[in-house]
Amino acid sequence: MRAALLACGLVWGVALAFASAAIAAEPASPQVIKLERFRKALWTLPITVNGKSGRFFLDTGGGRTLLETEFATGVDCRFWGRTTGFNMFGEKGSGPRCDQASIASGQIVLTRADVGTIDWGARWGADRKPDGLLSLDAFDGKAITLDQKAAELIIETPTSLQTRIQGAREVPLRLARECSGACLTVFIGVPTKAGMAWLTLDSGAGGVSLIARDYAQLFGLSPDKGEQRLDYPIAEGIRVDSPVVVADMIMDGNLGQPFLSQHVVTLDLASGRAWFRQAL
Repeated sequence: MRAALLACGLVWGVALAFASAAIAAEPASPQVIKLERFRKALWTLPITVNGKSGRFFLDTGGGRTLLETEFATGVDCRFWGRTTGFNMFGEKGSGPRCDQASIASGQIVLTRADVGTIDWGARWGADRKPDGLLSLDAFDGKAITLDQKAAELIIETPTSLQTRIQGAREVPLRLARECSGACLTVFIGVPTKAGMAWLTLDSGAGGVSLIARDYAQLFGLSPDKGEQRLDYPIAEGIRVDSPVVVADMIMDGNLGQPFLSQHVVTLDLASGRAWFRQAL
């Protein structure tokens, strides 16, 4: 019995030591990543992947962090296998992955993620193409705030999160994990007269938001027209007033930069909760 109690005490001692180490490893204050304007409405930020640094396009609707093909060739990373996903229009994308890449922004360590590659082609025209695309998988398990008026992405501490959400409006949130569970996107619940529609938050959509044709009339839109104006309450005190395109999609719709840039958005990607506040 004495031996059992001693063993039990040893186990608890080890557990407490690990817990103390974990607490000590938590940052004492929020970590702030400064964003840099890209084109008119998008953002880039400094990112290092397995020791190689570049500037990545911030895309909260991207699902998965991707390295531009030329940038990827100089990264110490073994790409193998195949991961498949679909964009919001149902177009298929496949490619190899590099498991559990180390990702950081300056001295701020982000969540390890299975990264893929992307060929931008002619997407960015004469602009300097980003070295990759940073998605929410790089913040998995963290609480973050996107404050575009301040040009900041903040990784919250438990204490700062509680301060941040005071007076903010909470909205329903779903975490979606496609790509064999490797991707991470978020959908907020928007009430309609027929039921709850789920719209993804997409900082990569610079000019418009999108609503699926099947949902157009529920949002006061015509299913037969393309670009229109969406004026609709998301939640009490939170309204979207944005250019919108009605399209054939495999999701209900998305909320792009015309909406997101006007709000401070806090996402707890550990507990699956979201809050909005009008940007000042």
